[in-house]
Amino acid sequence: MSISRIAVFFLPIFFPLFALASDFININTADAALLDTLPGIGPAYAARIVEYRAAHGPFARTEDIQNVSGIGPSTYAEIAPFITVASASVSQDAASSTPSEAASGAASEAAYEPPAALTVKISGAREATMGAPLFLSARAATKNGVADYAAQITWSFGDGSAAVGREVEKTYRYAGTYLVVAEAVDGLAKARDELAVVVKPAAARIVAATSEGIMVANDSSERLDLSGWQLRADLNAFRLPNGTVILPRASILFPSAVTHLVAVSSVMLLYPDGAIAERWPGTAPGAAVAPAPAMQLTASSSGYESVQAVEPITSVTSEVHDQAVAPAVPTYAVGTAGAAYAPAPVLKADVAMIPSFLRSPWFLGFLGVVALAGGAFIFL
Repeated sequence: MSISRIAVFFLPIFFPLFALASDFININTADAALLDTLPGIGPAYAARIVEYRAAHGPFARTEDIQNVSGIGPSTYAEIAPFITVASASVSQDAASSTPSEAASGAASEAAYEPPAALTVKISGAREATMGAPLFLSARAATKNGVADYAAQITWSFGDGSAAVGREVEKTYRYAGTYLVVAEAVDGLAKARDELAVVVKPAAARIVAATSEGIMVANDSSERLDLSGWQLRADLNAFRLPNGTVILPRASILFPSAVTHLVAVSSVMLLYPDGAIAERWPGTAPGAAVAPAPAMQLTASSSGYESVQAVEPITSVTSEVHDQAVAPAVPTYAVGTAGAAYAPAPVLKADVAMIPSFLRSPWFLGFLGVVALAGGAFIFL
């Protein structure tokens, strides 16, 4: 019994193990060396198969290999369990290559060629919550609608930030309407798509914080997704799990038994990025606080009984007088009658009231000599 017949006899027995260990041989892409490993196919038949592919193109069915000279039904029956034509994609360059090039394996795989035209489509929500992540994706395809995974997709989110990839995540920190742009590039082919995204502040409100838990309300007419948000009480925090949603115009209680947060004087609801969305109690973040007005006390016989707001001073006018006037003081109501009084102003001394001889330089010089002599007499 010849070796070939022994191989044909045992190959069907061991074929299941062979199929698990190796893929089928694609007769449209395999080179001559790989085709030579098939039973009943030697170097001569392998070269004929490659020559047939170069002249007539790829095989449509495995049975078409019988069109090759020398391969009949008996040979096909031997190799049929090991060959396939699935996922055949041979380029025109490979089909027109010479037998020597195909035998060497240089044209065994088709070279990738970028498409001549591209399309790209953005998928994602058109509305987002300020401080919460927005997930977007884009699909690039050829003009025939086939997905082009080799295309590079770049994103511009309208606020100066950008990203690269088919799937991206973006968190807007300020409310507004942003134009998201995705551009796909593969070789010389380019495509562009746009999506307007409206970013709104969260309509979340902390209703109450008690020993039983923290109640949060959704004041909007749409669902509020709190996935990844945080509840913080003092230095302790609890991150809400993904899928936590409050229905429109509804409120829910996050029990202390679940969050392990004890109600304190201040509780906060934080966006997923850590920014403050709501405080309880207190003024919402960013609200302007008016300065406290200056206060003036009004006195009566029984003590200070009222506080009156005083408008802040916006301008000051000063005048120069010969006499210095004491600064203005508040007017106090004295007794039940309410008679008002003002302290007498402090006046500057009038130089004209001093006698003229006392202002004479001779008299002043005489006083100086007397004072000097008296001092000398004391020391001596």
